[in-house]
Amino acid sequence: MRILIRCAITLVLSSLIVGCSSAHFFVNPRNDTGIQTPPYYLERQSSARQSDDLLVMLAFSGGGMRATALSYGVLDVLREIELDIGGAKSNMLNEVDLISSVSGGSFTAAYFGLNGYRIFDDFEEKFVRANIERQLIKKVISPGRWYDLGSDYYDRSEVASDYYDKVLFKGATFSDLAQQPGPAILINSTDLTLGTGFGFHQQQFDWMCSSIADFPISRAVTASSAVPGLFSAVTLFNYGSDCEPQLPHWMSSDIWRESPALLPYTKKINAYRNSVERPYIHLMDGGLADNLGLRALMDYFSIKGTAADALSELGIENTKKIVVIVTDAAAAPSMDINKRKDPPSTFFTVDAATTVQISLYNQETIKLFKNTINNWQEQVSLARCGRMFCKDNLEFYFIKISLADIVDEQQRKFLQEIPTTFSLEKAEADGLINAAGDLLGQSDEFKRFMKDLKN
Repeated sequence: MRILIRCAITLVLSSLIVGCSSAHFFVNPRNDTGIQTPPYYLERQSSARQSDDLLVMLAFSGGGMRATALSYGVLDVLREIELDIGGAKSNMLNEVDLISSVSGGSFTAAYFGLNGYRIFDDFEEKFVRANIERQLIKKVISPGRWYDLGSDYYDRSEVASDYYDKVLFKGATFSDLAQQPGPAILINSTDLTLGTGFGFHQQQFDWMCSSIADFPISRAVTASSAVPGLFSAVTLFNYGSDCEPQLPHWMSSDIWRESPALLPYTKKINAYRNSVERPYIHLMDGGLADNLGLRALMDYFSIKGTAADALSELGIENTKKIVVIVTDAAAAPSMDINKRKDPPSTFFTVDAATTVQISLYNQETIKLFKNTINNWQEQVSLARCGRMFCKDNLEFYFIKISLADIVDEQQRKFLQEIPTTFSLEKAEADGLINAAGDLLGQSDEFKRFMKDLKN
């Protein structure tokens, strides 16, 4: 109750000084402003230590700190898995080429992209096991923030971004990420008016005639995890009508007119090119459009034209195996409410309804992704040997790391009923991190991959 009162006082005082503060969110610049720092294109983020015969992509879901801890556990277990690829010794984590992340999973992905194996030295202490939620509340209600919060252009998400930058990212931008050896990190949010995914990489910013080079990593992660109601939208400037951006090759021909699958991407790209109607882009939590990070992978491949085109741009057109590991930290509503006669509280009702809808949407996404894999296999086979099936066929392995698949019923219930917040108890953090190894070990698809790798 005391915190609620302090929050109310903060809001009242902030409203009294609206317009007085000059605080302003970061403004992404035009692409023609002479920026010297390197751009961040996903296909350029490759590492010499990775095998050309194997493409490994990870997708980290949303789910607050549950997702952060589970995705961190996946990285931890992957570094312990030894591989022998064509006589070259490596480990599974070294072979990761791309990580697509949403919401809570974006903290893990971004920190790993910037720091590599150093994530195992301090990320747990700095973030996973820290009470981030308490710190954010303290920042928002701190008198030191009242003046800034009085600005129309500085809100709760700016407070969160500043805090994430202080604790984790230390001023890092996408040009800093571009200078790391890989893997490529695709941080995803949701365009509030289009309802589609918005990925933080230079190709997306090209459509807006903007540069991502100096864009703060902390601000991208904030957009990816900006839950509606709790956080404010993250706003970007759009200059899309001011230049002629480099577009996918198929947009310069009639290919898209003949392909129903490409039509949505044409509309999406053109929506960013029209800055007269959309001079500002407002972003919220990536889970609104894609809570698993899988649709972002499908979008990336589709915008390139075909899977064969995407592999060619990644420089691995002859790869033999593609592994996709998706973490799903979705919660499950407590069934105990069904034992009570009185109606559930408003908070429980909203939380349960959201959880159920996300779970259903996740199932639909996985079904769609599996169908897409079949299409990718056909596209690559046709490009390689002119027919649908040939000896040089591409093998896919889709591995799901989901809390819903935990065998032990008591442990599954315990972990799935952890609230979607930014704080964990010790037992919760331990359970989530350890669950990653257990779930990977029981995966039949992972066992198939390891067996095929030896043959």
